[in-house]
Amino acid sequence: MQCNQPKRIGIKAAGYSVPPHIRYNDDPIFQQIITTRNAQGVAEVDLFTGLKDRRYLQEGEHLETLMIEAARQAIQRANLEVKNIDRLYGYASVPEFYTPNGLYAVHNGLGLSEYTMVIPINNEFSTFLLSVIEACNAIIANCSKHALIVCGTNWTKYMDYTQGHALSLGDGAGAAVIGDGADFALVDYATQTLSGQYGAMTMQARDGLLPTYKITEDEGIHSFQVSAMQGLPDMVLALLKRHGLTGNDIALITHQASRVLMDHWEERIQPKEYIDTLEQFGNLTLASYPVTLAYHYPTIMADYLVLAAVGVGYHQTALLFRR
Repeated sequence: MQCNQPKRIGIKAAGYSVPPHIRYNDDPIFQQIITTRNAQGVAEVDLFTGLKDRRYLQEGEHLETLMIEAARQAIQRANLEVKNIDRLYGYASVPEFYTPNGLYAVHNGLGLSEYTMVIPINNEFSTFLLSVIEACNAIIANCSKHALIVCGTNWTKYMDYTQGHALSLGDGAGAAVIGDGADFALVDYATQTLSGQYGAMTMQARDGLLPTYKITEDEGIHSFQVSAMQGLPDMVLALLKRHGLTGNDIALITHQASRVLMDHWEERIQPKEYIDTLEQFGNLTLASYPVTLAYHYPTIMADYLVLAAVGVGYHQTALLFRR
């Protein structure tokens, strides 16, 4: 859907925060991972490659602390004050409570006004992208002036470390300020929902009290190898074609679970810049997009920026920005 806006509404600044604790590939916790193969001869762990360092929260440390720090960075870099923020979007995943979400603790920790609307968006892993769309729509409609988006993940505390995907997870938080006079103005977006794959990837309570993530042996791996691997570049290329653009015009930020996916996406899309933080921070799920954007913000050179997300449900979304 093309965004016909009279102003340059989009991302004004970004910030991030990660824990100081680092988990490496040889960490004993990964020795539990099951390596058996499914009926198609695929072991889940083989899909998660390219990892080096992951940051993780220790017991007694809170995700909201990272989210608040990332938010403060973004507000400062946008040359604004907390009092200028009138909407707060995003999500803390996994939250301490089923409800309310930790985004309310972020509101309190930042000292935001009681009139600042808090809008948690639970749509793993595309929360940041959907929040950008909703924030831009609110500003275009003159219902908001400056919105703050904060996304945080603490999934390392909610992993079944016998599962292959556990190899990739890290903790962290990213934030961005949305407003007029943006460095990256939202131009257009595309989205697709393949709800027939509902249940293929889930976070839920299983054998213990804590919820854990699971990719089902057949449907989940199919989502990874087919829907995500092929569907995401198809969507991005169609979005670019609508505007007479090619991969060579863009800097690209995608979901960052594995080099298996990312190398394929790079080959298909051929971006001028493919930006990631996989080696530095691991798979930050919903926080990967704002963290990677903030980490590389000063060095992005392309005229256009594309954020492309895949997510459970199954769905995928891509946003196109112009510098």
